[in-house]
Amino acid sequence: MKVSVATVALVLSSIALLTPSAQATTNYTDADILQFALNLECLEAEFYSWVAYGEGIASVDSSLVGSNSQLTTSNSGGHAPPSSFTSTPAGILALEIATEIAENEISHVRYLRKALTAAGATPVPCPQLSLSPATFLNAATAAVSAAGATINPSATFDPYSFPDAFYLGAFIFEDVGVTAYKGAVRSLQSQEYAAVAAGIMAIEAGHAAVIRNQLYGQIDAGSGLTDNSGADITIGTAVSGITKLRDNLAGTAAENALTRNTVAVGSTPSTTGPDLFAADSDAIAFTRTPSQVLDIVQFSPSTQALAVGGFFPNGPTGNADVLEISGDSTRTCNSGVLSMASMSAVSVAVMAAVALAM
Repeated sequence: MKVSVATVALVLSSIALLTPSAQATTNYTDADILQFALNLECLEAEFYSWVAYGEGIASVDSSLVGSNSQLTTSNSGGHAPPSSFTSTPAGILALEIATEIAENEISHVRYLRKALTAAGATPVPCPQLSLSPATFLNAATAAVSAAGATINPSATFDPYSFPDAFYLGAFIFEDVGVTAYKGAVRSLQSQEYAAVAAGIMAIEAGHAAVIRNQLYGQIDAGSGLTDNSGADITIGTAVSGITKLRDNLAGTAAENALTRNTVAVGSTPSTTGPDLFAADSDAIAFTRTPSQVLDIVQFSPSTQALAVGGFFPNGPTGNADVLEISGDSTRTCNSGVLSMASMSAVSVAVMAAVALAM
């Protein structure tokens, strides 16, 4: 079932009419939760737009960033990939992947803006973003440290420079987006609005699986980073570091890296294989709250305020009270949508990974 913008607007408007006994007392609304998600969509759209088109989303379409946005055509720090990026078949494939994901993320930004506007809310502008190689190097340095190594002081990391570096940069975002929408689904009061979040979550899961699949294929290749002895840091080590760093920042123990032990079935023994899906032992997507997501993308604890740092140098835009949402929030009960969304996300991810392997 396709959920139209008009339907979402009607549902959002009706939420305001709920009686106190039917509506939990909070300092945030469904619209505020989706405003927070809009910040994340701006972040992803901006990154992929630079890789795919060589320009940011303000250049692609100025309406994407919203009114009075701090994000301009050139101040996010992104840059166009060099011509060598597509000098190999692997590079051409990376650009094709970046282009489709850019289209999806831009569509998400447009959709959320339309839905919020139709519901009578004013969509927040995209925040100032920091997607420069220096910011990604800060993230890489912290990730390598989480993996138990020390990055070479003279090392550089540019996710726009070559395909594997792009995949590593993308990996920082994609699993986080899936877990963020899982958290949104359980916190939204409206079933229809939760269905919208679930639909976006399924697409984000497909993105995440594609990126994981590409990284697994290069697991022993160099990441472009070196440790303090001058030795190459492999893609596998870098990914392991990113997953550990995200868990450390979010205070969770949910992340899985690129490899896993398969389940032994009958005469088929357990072996080591790819771990392509951000899922738990029940094949259900993990959940993160807005504060946990913010801790990750800002590289530091948010301490219940729209703090600054990392990819959001001036903090995200919107209502800081969404950070009150906890991991065991009972503000609403969207258990049916939640379960179906989680399984749907993993199913979409499976199809995406299989399609690339064909």
